[in-house]
Amino acid sequence: MSIFKKKRYYFSDSSIASDTVIALVMGAISLIIEISGVVASIITKGHTPAIFGTLYLCAIILAVVGEIFAWIGNAAQEGGALGKRVSIILNIVALLVIVWILILGS
Repeated sequence: MSIFKKKRYYFSDSSIASDTVIALVMGAISLIIEISGVVASIITKGHTPAIFGTLYLCAIILAVVGEIFAWIGNAAQEGGALGKRVSIILNIVALLVIVWILILGS
């Protein structure tokens, strides 16, 4: 048993804020849902199952909430600026793709 208590030293800061990670995951899932819907529509020649409407609503919710998390993560002190910018851009792209699909569909 040692007389002196050993301290734990960490030589790296957290590289990315947890809110930014959540925003990145939400944006990625939203884009995956959107791309799978477009691919299913192409394969079935426009006769997609009704579940894709529900999936697109979920994609909209994920993109909006992901954008909120991205802005919260942007205000956080920890993490790098690149991850924060990518999470904001990814969720904006997910929202723009949904709007583009809705405009083309009507």
